[in-house]
Amino acid sequence: MYTCTPVASERLVTVKPVSRRAHENSCRTLIWGSTGTKPMADDEELEALRKAVLNEPRNGELRYLLAAEMAERKDFDGAVLEFSAAIALNPYLHVARLQLGLLHLTLAQPQHTLAVLAPLEALDESSALKHFKWALEALIADDFGACTTHLKRGIELNLENQPLNRDMSLLLQRVTAALQEQSSKVQPQVEGEEAVRTDFSLYGVTKH
Repeated sequence: MYTCTPVASERLVTVKPVSRRAHENSCRTLIWGSTGTKPMADDEELEALRKAVLNEPRNGELRYLLAAEMAERKDFDGAVLEFSAAIALNPYLHVARLQLGLLHLTLAQPQHTLAVLAPLEALDESSALKHFKWALEALIADDFGACTTHLKRGIELNLENQPLNRDMSLLLQRVTAALQEQSSKVQPQVEGEEAVRTDFSLYGVTKH
């Protein structure tokens, strides 16, 4: 799920502050592009990205790109650190926040997911990311019905980030299958037990 589009390192190190709306739009283009997802960077590209981050450690977009590459290589601990740095440096990298929340789920850390996603509640209800946030919260609570509803609505609203829609569509397929399975058997919950998932296979990354 942690994908980004190729961007020349020269362009990466010249990102300049702009208005909030323009900044969010440029971030989407920088991180996701308009032509789909990219293959994993080779070692040389990854090293160039690391050097770019060393040169501009307070550049949130660069930290996001590095986090995405680390997650692709299953360096989940490193990815968590870089995603966290990215959103700390640039609170408007909402997609990075969503991906960090997803990553915490793959690491069986649902409470961290809830904390990371909480700021997305401030977004307008017409925001796809807010619906994706609600979907993940419902998933943590084993409310597959609400999860599918919000995933579908988020995908409908998201007209700008098709790679993210593809990721959410894959998650929707898994949740739909789980919902069908759930309807065929009832699993009683122990009284007082917190409703948090322990089966993280739905999230698409092997538990670390």
